[in-house]
Amino acid sequence: MKQYFSILFLVLAGWIHISASVSQTHTINVKITEIRNSNGRVQLQIYKDQESFGKESPWKVIQVPKTNLKDKTIHYQITGIPPGTYGISILDDENSNKEMDYAFLKPKEGFGFSNYYHTAWSKPKFDSFKFVLKGDIDVTVKTRYV
Repeated sequence: MKQYFSILFLVLAGWIHISASVSQTHTINVKITEIRNSNGRVQLQIYKDQESFGKESPWKVIQVPKTNLKDKTIHYQITGIPPGTYGISILDDENSNKEMDYAFLKPKEGFGFSNYYHTAWSKPKFDSFKFVLKGDIDVTVKTRYV
């Protein structure tokens, strides 16, 4: 009888451990800096890998209002995110049309990436702005205008 209780205990302990790790989520505290004005909103896109970033197919898109813009900076919390590898890109969508606008092949609106300031003319690689989420984390995105 003791053997059955021991096995039952081990099974339950394993199930509790697996359930706790599966349901565990974290918060990403995003600080977006150098926003030039309060027009429109900031579109925040979360990617999980190079393939989805290359296809411009984000895992999650969040429209962040600029109502809390102070000193060219917005602070925003993303909650309930499971552990994993992520990368954040932003668009300062000044006219709220949910897409980057261009003038003479260069962006008219601002953009940025998590913990990475992109200065090249080509699109960055996901590896340049990815981060591993294992607990709550702070991420900074500096907005760039061309």
